[in-house]
Amino acid sequence: MKPPQIRLGADLLLDLQPRTLADALRGVAGVSTRPNSRGETTIRVRGAEERQSQVFLDGAPLAVPWDGRVDLGLIPAGLIGGIAITKGAVPIEYGANAVSGVVDLRTRGPGDAGVTGIAQTGTMGFAQAAFVTGIERNGLEVIAAASLLSRDAERVADPAALPFSQAASRRRTNSDFDGQSLFAAIGHEHGTTSLRASVLHIDAERGIAPESDRDPARAAPRYWRYPLFRMTQATLSGQIVPVDGAELRMTAWRQWFDQRIDAFRNVSYTALRSRQRDADVTSGVRATLAHDAGPLALRWSGQIQHSRHEQVDTPFPAAIPGPRLAYAQRLLSLGVEADAPLAEALRATFGLAYDRATTPLTGDKPRQPVADAPAFSAALAWTPGPGWSVTLSGGRRTRFASPRELFGEALGRFLINPDLRPERAWLGDLELNWQGDGVSLTLNPFIIRGTGTLSQRVVTVNGTALRQRFNLSGTLSTGLDATLTARPAKRLSVQLAASLLRARADADDALPFRRLVQRPGTEIALALDYLFPGDADLRAELRHIGGSVDLDAAGARIALPSATELNMQAAVPIVRLGAARLSLTFAADNLTDALILPQTGLPLAGRTLRLGIRID
Repeated sequence: MKPPQIRLGADLLLDLQPRTLADALRGVAGVSTRPNSRGETTIRVRGAEERQSQVFLDGAPLAVPWDGRVDLGLIPAGLIGGIAITKGAVPIEYGANAVSGVVDLRTRGPGDAGVTGIAQTGTMGFAQAAFVTGIERNGLEVIAAASLLSRDAERVADPAALPFSQAASRRRTNSDFDGQSLFAAIGHEHGTTSLRASVLHIDAERGIAPESDRDPARAAPRYWRYPLFRMTQATLSGQIVPVDGAELRMTAWRQWFDQRIDAFRNVSYTALRSRQRDADVTSGVRATLAHDAGPLALRWSGQIQHSRHEQVDTPFPAAIPGPRLAYAQRLLSLGVEADAPLAEALRATFGLAYDRATTPLTGDKPRQPVADAPAFSAALAWTPGPGWSVTLSGGRRTRFASPRELFGEALGRFLINPDLRPERAWLGDLELNWQGDGVSLTLNPFIIRGTGTLSQRVVTVNGTALRQRFNLSGTLSTGLDATLTARPAKRLSVQLAASLLRARADADDALPFRRLVQRPGTEIALALDYLFPGDADLRAELRHIGGSVDLDAAGARIALPSATELNMQAAVPIVRLGAARLSLTFAADNLTDALILPQTGLPLAGRTLRLGIRID
């Protein structure tokens, strides 16, 4: 039994025509994806901090541990066969740091429906090509996938919103991107035993758009480029049934990550100020043993992960590399969950875990004490009648600060705070679900009480304004997620997803204002999908994002306006190629060129048009 969960299948991923994983998550109730000031597209579940939501690929965490985040804009959508988004007090087996939710990605297998090849071109030099193929013979499966994604620049929706570091052009300053990915997997299934090995490799270079609300003479924005971003993750997973009534699942992973960040002195991007070179290696393993014990169904889980980060900073024009600094973090989680039937229509789940974090290497920074915490959860599921289900769930989870939050200075932008404490959250959910004839409705009110939640403040040191992370005494978030799906006609389907959120810091934190930044109060997405005779498909999405607040360069409150965007996708079959079909595709992202400001000075891209072909 799980807390609130949303599943996206291969058919929906086909209709969405997503460029990356970030597009695939657009319009999901309670889920937001948006770029941050480093150009990374990250996920927020119910307005939680970026690092409080974890992303898994075939059972292995995908985030780079040094930072605690993964850039969803770099994950190719074509290799994903299914997505499960779990919100609230997620199952214990996901381990430490999964506070507000989990996005669990399953890569494609030979039996998955959906796109097997796509090529598109579009606005501002956009180009995409991707394919995935697989075979299955006598219990053996082999999958291969590759993708290319490129753009010259993102389109500016409203030039007036970017008063600094932006030319009089619709081409967003320093927003080019070139990326490639390769994926391969081989698996074998024999009786009750299965084994699968996979490798994902991503190689990219890109520019990071500067914060264009900032006057460079008073508060210099980031003039950064990433000439190198390379990540390789190898995963080995298996499942066996050692005895009747028992199942053992194991996943092991190893991740290699290399990155170079070039910081420039001004918007010309010609004079280097400094350079950071990162090299990371991460290894981990998780195991879950499920078995029956009388009326109980037990799941014992354990996870350990060790990561090492090496960094060299080089100032310019001296161009003399600094020392090679090494940092390390080790995470451990042990837990157990039990499912218990209480009555014919009533079931309960209870979970208990122990999480621990250590930092055996801290570079030139102060040593950190061992951090640990218990985690626990409970859920009660009731099925009062046909088509109805009610689930009440809750628990407590902990997130330990990532090494970058503890030790990273971001090329002189951040003032470190060695006294950061772990974030803790109490979570409560009530999910009401009704399934009717061609209609389904889910209502999910929730509450999140956070303690020690990390926030940012502006600290002036020797006349320079620096950001610094610090622990709030507490936060309270309440809200409602709702999803309605219906099929009012044979060829028409409708989906409505809505989220209401109120997120505030405690009054005793002495903040200039209590509202948590970059948390829209409302997010509503309406999607209409019509399948014409001959299987031509048209999908239209209307997405409204309510207003929010943010900090300006001096740390003062600034209002972010609400916005509404229109997205459209169409696919028209033109010829059959054996069992496959060749279709002409069209997509329009932000068709009305709306100004969407998830944070000050960094708007989302304006209108992007894409035209291409697809084989599926």
